[in-house]
Amino acid sequence: MSDATHGLPIHTPDPEFGRAYQRPGEVMPQLRISRGWWLLPMLAGGVAGWAMILRAIFF
Repeated sequence: MSDATHGLPIHTPDPEFGRAYQRPGEVMPQLRISRGWWLLPMLAGGVAGWAMILRAIFF
């Protein structure tokens, strides 16, 4: 097969594709948490990950 795209439909790019806004000019909402709070979910995720690894190895 010399041309892998042979037979595939050709579409023009749609500028509205993936747009999740209701009206032009809207912005995505931003979540603002105080400094350092990202450490808590990262620590919990790390502990849970290591727990699953150790459980898979030893049990």
